[in-house]
Amino acid sequence: MIRTITPQDLRSLMAGPSPHAVLDVREPMEFHEAQIFRSTSLPRGALEFRIAKLVPVRSLPVAVLDEGGPRAGRAAKTLEGLGYPDVRLLEGGLAGWRAAGLPTVSGTNVPSKDFGEQVHVQEAVPEIGAGELFGLINGPAPPRILDARTEAEYERFSVPTARSLPGGELILHAWDLMQDRSTPLIINCAGRTRSIIGAQTLRRLGVPAVRALRNGGMGIMLAGLPLDRGKPAAVPAPSARSRAHAEELAARVAAEEGVPFVTAGELEALLASAERETVYLFDVRLAPEFRAGHIPGAVSIPGGQAVQRTDEAVAVRAGRVVTCCDANARGVMTAYWLRRMGLRACVLRGGLGAWREAGLPLAQGEGGASGEGPAEAAEPLGLAEARRIAPGLAPEEAREMAPGAVILDVDPSPAFREGHLAGARWASRAWLEDRAGEWVPSKESPVLVACGDGMRSVLAARTLAGMGYARAAYLTGGKRAWARAGLPLEAGEKGIFETPQDVALKPYDIGRQAMESYLSWEEALGSKYRERG
Repeated sequence: MIRTITPQDLRSLMAGPSPHAVLDVREPMEFHEAQIFRSTSLPRGALEFRIAKLVPVRSLPVAVLDEGGPRAGRAAKTLEGLGYPDVRLLEGGLAGWRAAGLPTVSGTNVPSKDFGEQVHVQEAVPEIGAGELFGLINGPAPPRILDARTEAEYERFSVPTARSLPGGELILHAWDLMQDRSTPLIINCAGRTRSIIGAQTLRRLGVPAVRALRNGGMGIMLAGLPLDRGKPAAVPAPSARSRAHAEELAARVAAEEGVPFVTAGELEALLASAERETVYLFDVRLAPEFRAGHIPGAVSIPGGQAVQRTDEAVAVRAGRVVTCCDANARGVMTAYWLRRMGLRACVLRGGLGAWREAGLPLAQGEGGASGEGPAEAAEPLGLAEARRIAPGLAPEEAREMAPGAVILDVDPSPAFREGHLAGARWASRAWLEDRAGEWVPSKESPVLVACGDGMRSVLAARTLAGMGYARAAYLTGGKRAWARAGLPLEAGEKGIFETPQDVALKPYDIGRQAMESYLSWEEALGSKYRERG
């Protein structure tokens, strides 16, 4: 039975040591605008895809909230149906929390941004501004600039002359970087956090004279200076000497900082007890390495992203995090930072090499690793039951049905823009029950639900069937199967009739004022640490 929890009791639960999760099921842009600090954004439309990784122990207390409307209650019922027995609905939602005089924060990945500013203040991480950097770039001895973001972000825009080197890879290159002590070394990202953490990583490893680019790429945009766009990312390989030195550095950092290890056998036992103890296994290598072979059950989240987007991957802060890479170096450096953020992080000693030597199996190609953030599950919970209830149509059958049907596309809005069936309407799963009557006025109408692979759409078709839409069906295999059958897709905005909130826009996607406000907000996070210092 779903219970309620008062704002005061939720605050006490979050302040205590007992394992729990707090899930905000609103859309990402809503979460960005206001949220409870250290709650986890889990939009209702992604719930079945991510909940098993976020809250693997189903017996734990799970608090659910929205703005104070109906979505949280529906999500709570879904969780209960998926086997989560202790679901607690926040009374009044976020509005009730605020009415109780409790604080909210705004932004994306706020715990990590707050931590980055703490490091900036307490470690006095040196910086360089956009104007000074361009003076060096255009001078007689250009600096070395390393972009600590993901490869996809680098390809969108990059600092002139910068090379792509995601932050989790920096330890592998430390020895190589130390061979040139005369050329300035700059670490950048789009804003502040990964520049700061990347620069401090190298400083912690003994690399001299490294600086963070103040305000990153956004600082360059605001200064009216040029950025490269569409430049291919080519992550350099470290030398054999530098890779070996990285293992030496990792051993030293682990010893000095008390970073614990687990053996392959101990990790196997931990994973076997996953129904009783929350364990997050983070594979912090680059996504192509993950796809080539990884420990079953691991989440692909390269090291820099693990620190940047911790709140997206760890819903139960009292749980245990195990990091792994090919050996020790990247796992140790990621665990070092996660432990500094207050998480119970340890490292698989010897990484995948030790796992193989123990005769334990590897998986390949699963997990949807992109290098951007934690991937969704290959299959959502409840998929088989939904397929039992909702009828599926092969592309040829769907083509016959489409002209007389209402077509709802429940993909994320960027995927809808990339391609959808002619005449389709974009429909967020988060609002399906509330707006189905608007989208499909007659419950006698035929409804064809589509998405990329057919999984979101079958879940939505099941919901519609439960609401009395007897002629609701989904496109089996999704738009990928439709395209493989040689059938056309349309691209563009046509079919989007409301402003999507399912993607939290970056400040540089919005404009100058948004960038200025964001950077001011981010830097202000460090003020409390200056006051304490």
